[in-house]
Amino acid sequence: MSIDSNPQLADNTPILVGAGQYTEHLSADAEPALNPPVELAARAAVKAIASTGGNFSASDIEAIATIRLFSDSAPAWACPFGRSDNPPESIARRIGATPRERIYSDAGGTQPLQLMAELSTAIARGELQCALLTGVEAIANQRYAQRNGLEPDWSESFELPLDSRETVQRMVSSAELKSGMYLPAHWYALIENIRAHQQGNSVAAHRIQMADLLAPLSKVAMNNPYSYFNNNLSAKDLASEDNGNYPICIPYSKFMVAQDAVNQAAAVILTSAGKARELGIPAENWILQLGYADGEDQYLPQRENPGTSVAMEQVFKATFERAGLGQRDMDLIDIYSCFPCAVEAARDALDIPAGDARPLTVTGGLPFFGGPGNEYSMHALAEMVLRLRKEAEHALVTANGGMLSKHAAVILAANSSENRARTLDYDTLQPTVVSQDQIEPVPLCDAPETGTVLSYTVIFERKRDDTAIILAETANGERFLASSAEVKLVQQVSALSPAGRAIEVEQIEGRNHFRFQD
Repeated sequence: MSIDSNPQLADNTPILVGAGQYTEHLSADAEPALNPPVELAARAAVKAIASTGGNFSASDIEAIATIRLFSDSAPAWACPFGRSDNPPESIARRIGATPRERIYSDAGGTQPLQLMAELSTAIARGELQCALLTGVEAIANQRYAQRNGLEPDWSESFELPLDSRETVQRMVSSAELKSGMYLPAHWYALIENIRAHQQGNSVAAHRIQMADLLAPLSKVAMNNPYSYFNNNLSAKDLASEDNGNYPICIPYSKFMVAQDAVNQAAAVILTSAGKARELGIPAENWILQLGYADGEDQYLPQRENPGTSVAMEQVFKATFERAGLGQRDMDLIDIYSCFPCAVEAARDALDIPAGDARPLTVTGGLPFFGGPGNEYSMHALAEMVLRLRKEAEHALVTANGGMLSKHAAVILAANSSENRARTLDYDTLQPTVVSQDQIEPVPLCDAPETGTVLSYTVIFERKRDDTAIILAETANGERFLASSAEVKLVQQVSALSPAGRAIEVEQIEGRNHFRFQD
């Protein structure tokens, strides 16, 4: 065991020294515990502390940062059983920590990587030495209680400071809600279908392509003990709409999209190299950060190519440039996999060939491992920390938020002399940030009369009429959304892709209604 074999690594260098995950399955054979999310997060944190391998204890933690729960991200997702008004403190009380800083993140899938970069920068500046980063969801417990008329009390209250970063920002506008665009799947379906059209794929051919892309992720999930779902689904299973794989919106069915009904938690521990030496954490347990970047793209309808993301491409490029490495140097990869197009777009931006032998996930991905709200990438980070210690040299983790609009990426590395020579100097070099202001937006049209369909979806509803949604462009290049619940038109759109067809538009009660010109 080596505890100080890195004299060339400055004491203020931020490193990852611990990682833990916890999954709580609902059992058909026993009454579920219905633990609140903060309890699951604490259990992951305890495992992370134990994984350091040194004299690290909860009392060393100076800051706890927790990823915002889905139930705290939007009023529609609010938990009816109460909540902690200070999740970092709830976790601290359970593990015996007394942090002086408590952070509750904003919403979004990039938050785990962004907070890790923020905490790393604070360590590099000497503002703190030890931090715990946690993420959790207990949506499965919540929904079980609701289905069965149970009323657990998950309320906790503390008179202590909390740096709560909730942004008052709606992901979709009222006009979009009127059009029926109320779920991320609906937006990603537009991305998916424009990519299919650009590739010359029929709906059926694209379903097979999506299934072929996702099936290897399912195999990884099956072998992951922390997966919430461990069914080994073949490409044939995924392409079929049988056995519970019911359609959600064209082209998606249930097993092709992120599954949020999970009980999962993850945690990682960051320290300075100097503190790790002081605590006797073995050098072989240190994980380095070689490159990081994040950025944001334009609102989806305003992108020159709505089938991809310029910010994603720029973030990946900046991350590799910072590390002085390329994607071929990555032994392990985890691409954020909320929907098939997110995986395919990232693979294309990374220039990873379709036949590359490396799995695109280390967890199993959001449709199969589980999609625990804003915190999925915490699990990718935790898995990478433990695997880099024993079987790999370099790893890439990507994260995605919004509608393929917010992106972050980090390159992690084992603690070798070669990697220490490349370590990012957080003290003098700030992370690259790609701003949407740097990207020219396509203008929007408030009252279109005619246009051409760029992309589409049909939303299949259980309690109301199915709805066809289109993204279209006017003759002068302005974009707009339109919809229709007319049965015949919905059937037409469902049967054959309308991409490229001419439409007429009528405004009724603030909503764009479309019909085909021919």
